Amino acid sequence: MGAFRDSGVIVIGDDEFHWQVRHWVGGPSKGGGCGGLSITVSTDPGKRRELIVEFPYVEFGQGKPKSEIQFAKRLQGCIEAAMEEGWRANSRGRPWIHEADPV
Repeated sequence: MGAFRDSGVIVIGDDEFHWQVRHWVGGPSKGGGCGGLSITVSTDPGKRRELIVEFPYVEFGQGKPKSEIQFAKRLQGCIEAAMEEGWRANSRGRPWIHEADPV
């Protein structure tokens, strides 16, 4: 198995979502404790509304996801959840923050 890539593309329907790691382990999270892996997602990076997906520290710890395929499925679910919450990828404005539920 190769090294985990820190960026990629996920296709949902007709849209391509470009993602990139913001940081592996961060500061405190809203729910208390230490924040974990943080991903930025956009259909047109730098020009459209950014989605920031914050994973709980307990999901990956200080390591990287073990499977790119499983990670892509998990990230896709988070993108879809953010869209259900009201994030519109082709709008403009402040970044939308989605805190992933622990698995």
